[in-house]
Amino acid sequence: MPKPDTSWWDYHSDQPYKLTASQKPRLRGAQLLEYSRIAATAVVMLPAVLWRYARARPQLPRPDAKAFVGLGVSPAPKHNAQILEMVDELGVQELLLRVPTWDIDHVDRYLDFARQFPNQRFLISILQNRASVTNPDRWQHHLEIIFNSFKTVASDFQIGNAINRSKWGCTHTGEYLDLLERAEAVRCDHPGIRLIGSSVIDFEPLITLRTLMNFRRYQLDGCASLMYVNRRGSPFSNQYGYFDLANKLRLVAAILSLSNRSRKRLWITETNWPLLDTKPWTPNSGHPRSTVDESTQAKYLTEYYQIAYQTGLVERVYWWQLINPGYGLVDHRDGKLRKHPSYYALKSILGGAISAKPD
Repeated sequence: MPKPDTSWWDYHSDQPYKLTASQKPRLRGAQLLEYSRIAATAVVMLPAVLWRYARARPQLPRPDAKAFVGLGVSPAPKHNAQILEMVDELGVQELLLRVPTWDIDHVDRYLDFARQFPNQRFLISILQNRASVTNPDRWQHHLEIIFNSFKTVASDFQIGNAINRSKWGCTHTGEYLDLLERAEAVRCDHPGIRLIGSSVIDFEPLITLRTLMNFRRYQLDGCASLMYVNRRGSPFSNQYGYFDLANKLRLVAAILSLSNRSRKRLWITETNWPLLDTKPWTPNSGHPRSTVDESTQAKYLTEYYQIAYQTGLVERVYWWQLINPGYGLVDHRDGKLRKHPSYYALKSILGGAISAKPD
């Protein structure tokens, strides 16, 4: 497929390039106003969030492994037939497909790819960029095209991606809320479509709170969290001295339980661990302290799914993604497909090697 404009998009790691200091948005009045709203929301809601956090309990019954485990896939003309074979081999039923709004002229190619999987369910993740924010009518038009195109193969649509990173287009949370309101307006003409949102990457609970608790005009059918923990190595490692993966998920679930903008469904729509010595494919610096070898990736993948499952607070977890040498389950360099140990780890989990009870 045609690669996105490489002046701002790194097709090796499937994300925008990191902004330089000169490219980063200057602090302006709109940002300061949004920060003040985030702070006010946090002050008002903190006691209730802490109360819900302390009382968080597993939501039973837990889903079957095949309903719990999701996987991101991307079109790859040279390997599409093999992707279908691997999806069937893994036994995965829940797939995530990214559809960039800046590639809207080729939306049929993404749709044709999705149609190759008649036995799987799709979550369509709609990617935004700066043009989506600066031209909201165009964003709304793109949503209309995507909803119309994919309504025969998918009901769930994630609105936006990594919305708390300015390289993805939003300079503050309020701009993302504008995108959500436009999505709600389009959804009104498409009965049956479900909107998944928040789309906060990493552990930033104040931003999550702001996207889930406000008085804007949208209603989400579920909360998407891009909960990466790879900078800390193991999912058992702590952030801020306390928040391991289980406690992070517990806090997000506590916030979601109070939300007036979303149903109480929590999906982790992205997670992975970058692999050692895979530059330029790895999405981070490639430094040994922030990457892992292949066997450790498989170990951490297993631990992540097990921890999330045991909390009883997460409905689904998607690994991003099937094919990518830098963080995926399969290496496709040199035109050959080599399955990482993490591929077989995910296959084992889908086969039932996951338990609601700690070992």
